[in-house]
Amino acid sequence: MNIASATLSGMPYKRVRRTSTDIDGLKSAMLSIVDQHDQLTIRHLFYLMVSAALIEKTEVEYNNVVIRLALQLRRSGDIPFGKIVDGTRLYRVPRTFGSVEEALRDTARLYRRDYWRAADELVEVWCEKEAISGFLYDVTAPLGVPLMVTRGFSSESIVQSVANDIECDPRPLTILFVSDLDPSGDIMPEDVIRRIRHYAPYGNIGLERIAVTREQAQLFNLPTRPTKRDGNRHAANFDGESVEVDAMPPDILKELVRLSIEEHMDLDQLQVLRTAEASEREQLRLFGKGGANG
Repeated sequence: MNIASATLSGMPYKRVRRTSTDIDGLKSAMLSIVDQHDQLTIRHLFYLMVSAALIEKTEVEYNNVVIRLALQLRRSGDIPFGKIVDGTRLYRVPRTFGSVEEALRDTARLYRRDYWRAADELVEVWCEKEAISGFLYDVTAPLGVPLMVTRGFSSESIVQSVANDIECDPRPLTILFVSDLDPSGDIMPEDVIRRIRHYAPYGNIGLERIAVTREQAQLFNLPTRPTKRDGNRHAANFDGESVEVDAMPPDILKELVRLSIEEHMDLDQLQVLRTAEASEREQLRLFGKGGANG
């Protein structure tokens, strides 16, 4: 593939020859952007630099500038490794403990009351991309909401499993969907609902697409990319350019998800539950210190 075909902007790429001073300036700007966010994916960082007019919106700039310079800054220690995350890489380690007391202390740290056990409705967050799942989990976990990563169109096994859950629990379920604004992302949420209803035709299920919408793309002035149309049977009814969910700043995306979840919650009841939770967590902590025998 030549450089021109690798561009995201649809225009032939012109190689940029940067001086060492230019590179130092890009590194400084990159550090400033990273400092403004708790965590970023490398794709988020790319789009933030594009939005700041620091680089061109091309895959060459993504690979040869953003990835390369971010790696240098991470290796030098200027960017802590935890600041840039990769949700597509999994490292599974079994949880073990040195003693019962240590297990109790860990349980106290992780303990949460289940708000949804007695709720009148249920909520799940589904996202198309695994790379952003870490950001979303930071929001869904404290609120006790399941997070489903579909990696594109949901598998039939996932759809059938959700349908079984719906038939076992008569409460309404709302799926909050996060996907790219592109031909596939445009039909993916409705495809999920249609297939779930095939297996659970009487289930009470709703859908809210919370990102990325056309209104959000305009409101936040999100960078676009040319829509892939050749050989794409989903593109026939899609107008305009596409927007990756990675183009949305992570802090804004997390806030959108949090607010969407809380619209389905009784916040007064949540506060009561958290007060009880804090008391019970303290009891577990005392057991972990041996306080139950003292």
